[in-house]
Amino acid sequence: MKKLAGIIWLGLNGVFLMNYAVAESMTQEQYDQYIADQTRIVNETKAVLDEPHTGEQKPSINAERQALCDRIQAYENILKASQENSQLNMASMMATIAQNFLDRQNQSMNSSGMTSGVFCKNREEQPTEEE
Repeated sequence: MKKLAGIIWLGLNGVFLMNYAVAESMTQEQYDQYIADQTRIVNETKAVLDEPHTGEQKPSINAERQALCDRIQAYENILKASQENSQLNMASMMATIAQNFLDRQNQSMNSSGMTSGVFCKNREEQPTEEE
């Protein structure tokens, strides 16, 4: 019985290791879908961050902060997936685009004495309440 349990445990560990290795490497189709999903997140933040707002249409500070953190996370995800799958079509270009955005964002935050890591971490820890 101990031998069978050991084989099952070993087999499960092998599955976990195999899933971990597969998670880093994507097919072109998986990569394209992942980039499309992350791009959708970026595009969804445009209504909050990029479009002009007046009066009652203006999003709350919390909504703006959450949108910015969502956008930063999406670009970080794009960068990581593109670097890990650099052999795929468009990965190099997407990595460059993501890195440029993240560099500009970090420069902007650093000039105001903040980092995106601290800014977004603090937002996650605080309860969300509409203003």
